[in-house]
Amino acid sequence: MTHYHGKNSFPSEFSDGEILHKVSEITSPQQQVCDRETQDDRLWEATPHIIWKAYADGWVTYLGQCWEEYTGVPAAAALGFGYLAQIHPEDRPRLLAKSRIGEFPPPSYEIIFRLRTRQGTYRWNLARATPANPESQEVLEWVGTYTDMDAVQQTQVDPQAGSEFLPPQARSEANFKAEKLCEAGTLRDGGRDLHAIDRFTNLLSQRAGNLGQLLQAIADATVEAIAGAEFCLVALLESDCSGLKLSAVGGTENFGGGKTPHVQNKLLWKAFATGESVLCRSESSDGLLPAAACAAAIDSGPSGRLGVLAIGNGKDSTAIDRHTQQLLAVMGKQAAIAINNALAIEKLKKQEQLLDLQNELLIRQQEELENQGRRLQQQKLQLLEAAKLKSQFLGIMSHELRTPMNSIIGFSQLLLRQHKQLLTAQQKEMVGRILHNGKNLLLLINDILDLSKIESGHLELQIEEFDLAHLVMDVALEFRNQATEKNVVMSVSVCLQDQLIVNDKLRLRQVLVNLVSNAVKFTPGGSIGIEVRELNSDRLIISVQDTGIGIYETDLPHIFDKFHQADQTTTRHYSGTGLGLAICASLVKMIHGTITAESQPQKGSTFRMEFPRKIYPKKLTC
Repeated sequence: MTHYHGKNSFPSEFSDGEILHKVSEITSPQQQVCDRETQDDRLWEATPHIIWKAYADGWVTYLGQCWEEYTGVPAAAALGFGYLAQIHPEDRPRLLAKSRIGEFPPPSYEIIFRLRTRQGTYRWNLARATPANPESQEVLEWVGTYTDMDAVQQTQVDPQAGSEFLPPQARSEANFKAEKLCEAGTLRDGGRDLHAIDRFTNLLSQRAGNLGQLLQAIADATVEAIAGAEFCLVALLESDCSGLKLSAVGGTENFGGGKTPHVQNKLLWKAFATGESVLCRSESSDGLLPAAACAAAIDSGPSGRLGVLAIGNGKDSTAIDRHTQQLLAVMGKQAAIAINNALAIEKLKKQEQLLDLQNELLIRQQEELENQGRRLQQQKLQLLEAAKLKSQFLGIMSHELRTPMNSIIGFSQLLLRQHKQLLTAQQKEMVGRILHNGKNLLLLINDILDLSKIESGHLELQIEEFDLAHLVMDVALEFRNQATEKNVVMSVSVCLQDQLIVNDKLRLRQVLVNLVSNAVKFTPGGSIGIEVRELNSDRLIISVQDTGIGIYETDLPHIFDKFHQADQTTTRHYSGTGLGLAICASLVKMIHGTITAESQPQKGSTFRMEFPRKIYPKKLTC
């Protein structure tokens, strides 16, 4: 259910019986003072009773369980001034006026009014109230009952009379019955119970800190809230459930000479095991055990029992009674809520500390990653600078090597053109070897020079319009003799509607020469096919297919890498720097094209180059 403190509500696990144990006594008839049982006596015994609590201005803060059963309206909806909707409109001003009495000492009051039932009809009820704080100079709160007396009223007075009180005769009998239902002293006890619980809750909220401080606050607040308690013990269940551990003691100032409050373990275990409050009295105290002691389980409902709350009085065996026993049971449940909240807060604090540690670790890791990123960026810049220096070095060296190599080739060609009688056959063969090796060396130097220009961004394309079919035929004718010497059949297929394209003729020829040269080199016998066709009006494809030694699947992804060759040994059968296909890939990319390769060992390879029919100088950046 939900209980209400002040003008704010909070959820509670307490039942009406636990909050107001004396409700049954407040609303139950006492022993009959006469032997004659009348019809009115039976009517009063069968009537329902609604317990309520309100501020001096009529603002209701608590309604018992019978309210909803009688009116059909939830208690939560009737709090504040919501209950007035169930009061007859003619009776509302009188009922509110009675709650605003300014006399001192504040008297109890009673008034007859009409209350609407769940069936929608109005029935006469007797409202009786007494101040919850009779010692105060003014009424702060009222505690009272609503008692259905419609049957009695109908037999004694006309309900339509609308009078504020019953006629004298009916009033005297009604008062006699009302005294049996709601004695002023019992109502006052109920109000004090609520006041004690409110005070207990307020003390906990003011003193609660960590769990240890909270347990001490529970012990101290219990002693302060219960008048007959000289001390209070709080014992919690051990973590291994092996026993109850004394966790806090309240009221030690009431014991001198180093004495310590003590209660029987049997009493504590009985309360914990049964979950019910237990009362124990001793007529003759030996000084070791209290004259009166009471223990109640600290029971949190779904979470189970947490421990025991025990109070005692060292000298007066009547200081703690059954009324106090029930009040302690309510405080035990209230303490369970506070302890569970404290445990939850401590758990949250630990989680927050763990999150803080994790956040700190993450921050450190992030800082380390940032440092690593900066180091990697620095290394990258260093590598780029080294690559730039390497390219510049290769470019300079290639240029310096190409000049004397051109001289060697030129003089070799000049010697071979002289009259035959100037050179013997052996000398002519030697000069021919010089010329052949010089040309091969010049090709290698040119490859290195081209690669350095590409990497340094100094290679520029020369755009012009030319006949692609003528270019392909010229390259094929250039390698015809080499193919014939190796018994390789070379074929050319050109299928173009328009043979003119706009591109860099020199670089396109360089790519095609590399592809055809490799096909001839790696095809000991068989065939080589060169095919040129249109993919669409804007894109062209040149394919070079051979039946040579092929490429293994593991080497195929790396064939366009720089300085890569399938055979990396120094005794390899096929010479070269491994730069030809890398240069081809770079040049094709510069003209906005793509190059791919397919191959199977001992079956041959196919290289396909796709590129646009027209390229424009403004898009050509390395």
